[in-house]
Amino acid sequence: MRLLLLIVVAAFGGAAPLFAQTPAVGDAIRLVERDIHIPAHPGPGVASVPFRFTSASDALVLAVDGATSWLQIRGERVGGATAVGWITRTYIASVIEAPEDPPELAWCPAKGSPNPHPSGRLRVATWNLANLHAVDGQAIFGGSDPSEQRFQVDYARIRCYIRMFDPDVLAVQEVDGPEALQRVVDPAVYSVHVSTRPNQPDMNGKQNTGFAFKKGLTVQTRPDVVSLDVSNGGLRHGARIDLTIGGQTLAFMSVHLKSGCFENSSAGSACTTLMQQLPKLEEWIDATAVATTPFVVLGDFNRRLTVPGDSFWTAIDDSQPVNADLTAITQDMPISCRDNEFTEFIDHIVFDKRATAFVDRSTFRHVTFRQADKPVWGHLSDHCPVVVDLFVP
Repeated sequence: MRLLLLIVVAAFGGAAPLFAQTPAVGDAIRLVERDIHIPAHPGPGVASVPFRFTSASDALVLAVDGATSWLQIRGERVGGATAVGWITRTYIASVIEAPEDPPELAWCPAKGSPNPHPSGRLRVATWNLANLHAVDGQAIFGGSDPSEQRFQVDYARIRCYIRMFDPDVLAVQEVDGPEALQRVVDPAVYSVHVSTRPNQPDMNGKQNTGFAFKKGLTVQTRPDVVSLDVSNGGLRHGARIDLTIGGQTLAFMSVHLKSGCFENSSAGSACTTLMQQLPKLEEWIDATAVATTPFVVLGDFNRRLTVPGDSFWTAIDDSQPVNADLTAITQDMPISCRDNEFTEFIDHIVFDKRATAFVDRSTFRHVTFRQADKPVWGHLSDHCPVVVDLFVP
């Protein structure tokens, strides 16, 4: 009788799973060996089987359904193409211990140090990471022009570029949250701070500003500059940290302003919104300029500030008060990003009069991507990092 019961249960797919633990999102797995291959379902608990994954092949876990413990995986379907579908744990043979850096990242530099540079150098950078989600295969927003879907190798590749220019302080934009940012920096090297704002109803995540900074630095996180959101939750906050080095404290704000009003000749609703953000940014600049702490505003301004006569730049660089005499490090610097498809900077690092004295302009870099990575540039970003060194006496 007991044997008969086991046969009946197995026939209806209720047998105990061969792999008892549920793998985590991002894990590489090996599927069981099976003559009729592995049934792939369109959703957790859905009976239909539109295709099958190849028996004994490797796959990547994209999501885990909490109610059923079914897994969404990306793997090889019978016939050789890559596909995404849902499976039960029954069909998992093992979790594969993946190398930290896949073979195609053999060029990747070694992990950096979490400690300040012995020369006193403070390397500052900004990088818009183009809708960086925390979960493999997930996009921040969909529709007819969805954001990038990234997988394990894509996160690792971004991490390799960050190792390559080795920032002490990295301002970021378009990251969903701290979990997303932690996937592209070495956790033993960097701490992270990401602003918070409500989810938008048409997004599967958020476009947040934030920072990664080396663990050996003295950093204090500060409340967001919420005033930059002039659309009741629709726009990004300014993320804030204060950093002290050599007895000198610097105030940093990572910004991502409204897109679509790139120059004086632009018009439309985007310009209306950006010009509403302008006095809010200037208000913060002026208030900080009269305080005792030099400041740096860096990020995606979505504005060609260094074009002669730009009205936005003229408004914030007015030397009133005196420390609001600003310097954009991108001024007169060469573009070097993705075969120079863009001819002017919209990502900038801006220093007040006091902080400008610490800048070594000769160290400026616009970090381009390797030509060998050109097929996957879209998985990196449509922006390139802007980098410069400071020496604080």
